[in-house]
Amino acid sequence: MARTKLDFPKSGRVRVRPEIDRIFRTGVRYSCKGMAIRVAPGLRGGRSRVVFVAVRAFPGAVQRNRAKRVAREAWRLSKDRILPDHDIAVILYPEMDNYADCSRVMLFLLRKAGLVR
Repeated sequence: MARTKLDFPKSGRVRVRPEIDRIFRTGVRYSCKGMAIRVAPGLRGGRSRVVFVAVRAFPGAVQRNRAKRVAREAWRLSKDRILPDHDIAVILYPEMDNYADCSRVMLFLLRKAGLVR
């Protein structure tokens, strides 16, 4: 049985401010309650990269950081089903509070964007 890698290396993240700005400026927006994504074509080729952004409407830093941790885990476990060569920004809102909802909504938005195999 072939095993897939479930890591989340730095090469799979968008980390530079100009690249994040490019995703928000040129990316297509898909949204639903609790989450939105922006999808832009990747510049580097290869696997899709992602950045997680939590809005300031969260009641505090602890909740904001937890939302990003949960979203990163949902991405990590489903990234093998995502089409390559896209840069994605995941915008999190306070309505998203558990892993099951986050994973379900993330996959829904990625399907809506046509990025799921």
